[in-house]
Amino acid sequence: MKKLFSIALFAVTFTAFGQSPVVGEEIAGYYASDNFTINDQEKVNIVGTVMLKGDEYIIHGTAGNSTEVMDFYPSNLTRMFKVDGLRVSLEATLDPIPDGVKLAGTPITIISIQKL
Repeated sequence: MKKLFSIALFAVTFTAFGQSPVVGEEIAGYYASDNFTINDQEKVNIVGTVMLKGDEYIIHGTAGNSTEVMDFYPSNLTRMFKVDGLRVSLEATLDPIPDGVKLAGTPITIISIQKL
């Protein structure tokens, strides 16, 4: 009976929260730059391709004069630009990465963007 109760409790928890409890692992959430402040935000010009990575849109490209290709995670990419494979040019500010958060790319806030 005790085992059956434990299984039922787990099933209710799983259904209520949409995922099984994870122990010892970090779960990446949506990054919103509004939650963090930085005094001197660095502006960068980026040329790249909009890509769907998982269920998030990223911009895969180069910043400034760099030849290094990087992934950028925009916090404010509008629906019109959420097209997998779309080439874009944009100006953005680099957002801070909060302590203890691991991101696969560089968070940015778009100032201006145009299709290429």
